[in-house]
Amino acid sequence: MRRSIVVLSLALVLLVCLFGWSQVPAEDDVLLTALDEARFIDTTTTSLRVRVTSESGDETQQAELVLRFKEIDGLDYTRITFVAPADLAGQIYLATPNATYFYTPDLDTPIKTSASSTVFGDSAVAQTSGIRFASNYTISSRHDTTREDGSDALEIDLAAIDKTTAFQQITVVIDPETLRPITATLYALSGIPLYEVTYSAYATFGENDVYAQTQEILNLLLPDRRTTNEILDIGTDPLPNDLFDPNMLAAPTAGD
Repeated sequence: MRRSIVVLSLALVLLVCLFGWSQVPAEDDVLLTALDEARFIDTTTTSLRVRVTSESGDETQQAELVLRFKEIDGLDYTRITFVAPADLAGQIYLATPNATYFYTPDLDTPIKTSASSTVFGDSAVAQTSGIRFASNYTISSRHDTTREDGSDALEIDLAAIDKTTAFQQITVVIDPETLRPITATLYALSGIPLYEVTYSAYATFGENDVYAQTQEILNLLLPDRRTTNEILDIGTDPLPNDLFDPNMLAAPTAGD
């Protein structure tokens, strides 16, 4: 009888330990990587066709963009090209590790801008190309929270590693079961919340590559303004390095 009690006690201790381990949050870098993997398509993806819809009051405008990505010498580059409307076609934003550039066919050379520059509606270069949490942020705090519908969620506060990062502070609300971001609140340097990004639709590319297909950007200072980015098509063809060279932006490019 005494032996049975001892065995039962040990089993209860083991269950408590297992429950405790299951509640321990993932290491920060693991969690941030998981959040990026949930939102972005596999690295074999080299281009996206995106429709951007800007709503302001009773006015609605749309644009179509081609986003091209490449890792060169271990660093990320993004090229954003307008396809439509016609009056914006050919405009380019190029985000490099050192700077962000803007070019139009009317310019002789590109001009430097910033990752917080607006591309269309309230979608800045950073939101349009996608904010990478793992490589640009650290977790300053985390806690459990409850959403308006009563469901449980994890909330984390992020601080930018580099002072040149477009948004220095971000608060992310996460589905604790899937580790998919639900919303991300982007803050100004002063700490004022500027935008709330809602990852409203996830989709699957190939067999099991989940990504955020649609994100809605609500302007928190002007609440009647909302911008929606929706991925329409995915490309995997290899791209030449010249596409991501600021000095080559004025060169004609097939497919732009």
